[in-house]
Amino acid sequence: MLRNRQSLILAAALIGLLAPATLAQGVGQAAEADAQATFGQSAMLRVGDRLDSARLHQVTRPGLYGMSEAPSGSRYGIVDGKLIRYDPESAQVLSIIRQVDRIVD
Repeated sequence: MLRNRQSLILAAALIGLLAPATLAQGVGQAAEADAQATFGQSAMLRVGDRLDSARLHQVTRPGLYGMSEAPSGSRYGIVDGKLIRYDPESAQVLSIIRQVDRIVD
């Protein structure tokens, strides 16, 4: 009986250790899937990507977003709710700055 009790305690301890990690992994995967469903390809936007002009809103008044003028040779834009800096000649993403709630310019 002592052996069965020890096995039961060991099994309960292992479940207690493994369950949170397994649940967290499932929650993370679900959140990523939700983000991709909500924003389409925006979850995949990366520095170096080429922009589709149909998805780009060019920022004309960067001060409204708390930004100064873009560095020479670049511009600010919003793609799928993300404020970015891009090269207007190559349409290449130079940096992803932050999420924005709405377009204000």
